[in-house]
Amino acid sequence: MAASLATGNVEIIVIPDSTIFAMMSRVNKVIIGTHSVLANGGLRAACGSYTVALAAKHYSVPVIVLSPMYKLSPVHLCSIEQDAFNLVGCAEDVIEYDSLASHSAKVYSPIFDYVPPELVTLFISNM
Repeated sequence: MAASLATGNVEIIVIPDSTIFAMMSRVNKVIIGTHSVLANGGLRAACGSYTVALAAKHYSVPVIVLSPMYKLSPVHLCSIEQDAFNLVGCAEDVIEYDSLASHSAKVYSPIFDYVPPELVTLFISNM
């Protein structure tokens, strides 16, 4: 996505996950999408969204969630369901495996994060 935005004369800065807290003080708003909005207002969002939302909360940066109405879910997540909530994806799509040692390593690549409702400032929807 960053490459396609950069071709449209938009200034893009891509930062690794490890520097989110360091860079958040320079941000004036965070806009994220979501897989679904749960009944309690929490989110099932792309992995890394929770870290971004925590950093935003620390620096008092508003978190705006863009979600169409069809992503509203009647599901209410409780702590005992947390393991079933997340899916583990194939890490080979992200990390190249060139050596035999890397094939024997177990790499877990979660797909979703749960973002609690207290970390969300505003929802924007199509209705």
